Amino acid sequence: MIFAVAIFIVAAHTAIAGMAAPRASLSQRTKSTIPFIIAAFLGSWLAIAFIVGDGANFPISLESRRSASGLVALIPFLIAVMALFVSKSLRAINSAMPSAWLIAIQTYRVAGIMFVFPFLTDGILPAGFGWPAGIGDAITGIFAPVVALMVARNRPNAFKWAVAWNLFGTLDLIVAPATALYFEARVLSIYPLNLVPLFLGPPIGILTHIYSLRNLAVNTTA
Repeated sequence: MIFAVAIFIVAAHTAIAGMAAPRASLSQRTKSTIPFIIAAFLGSWLAIAFIVGDGANFPISLESRRSASGLVALIPFLIAVMALFVSKSLRAINSAMPSAWLIAIQTYRVAGIMFVFPFLTDGILPAGFGWPAGIGDAITGIFAPVVALMVARNRPNAFKWAVAWNLFGTLDLIVAPATALYFEARVLSIYPLNLVPLFLGPPIGILTHIYSLRNLAVNTTA
């Protein structure tokens, strides 16, 4: 499941960027190029996460792996955040994208229920981490298509619901690593579960929330 979700994330973000590009006021060359750049960036990030996370096929010392893990999760995240505010082309595509897309795309977060069933119920994860991480992710994923539909249909208070949903989803992804550290959920350092903190958990999830909030702010004030 983890591999499937990770690949889906790369494909889905590339797809919505490709669909939004023609809506943006950009040159034809830029419209064609940006989706490929996004695919290459996310694909490279995931590939590096695979290499750093898979200790069996890519053996490195434990100390080096720990240091590399922090860099893999943080550096691409910071680059993507800065790019949103530095790149005029990326901002144009973000602005042109229907707000519902960046919300609906996080429906995959329902997969976070795996932290409760089976990992918590089988005694693999501590309850202090499993419950908040699993339930928080599941709620975010369940409400993603609901809120996206409200936004798409311009329902009353849809903007407020979208902002609240984004903030809740972000908080969930902040609480999750904090509780993982506090309750020593060491299983998250084992491949392939370590792809969650390296890529498909807080890094890409919070990044998507940031892009969604910026998109909502621009499209609401436009």
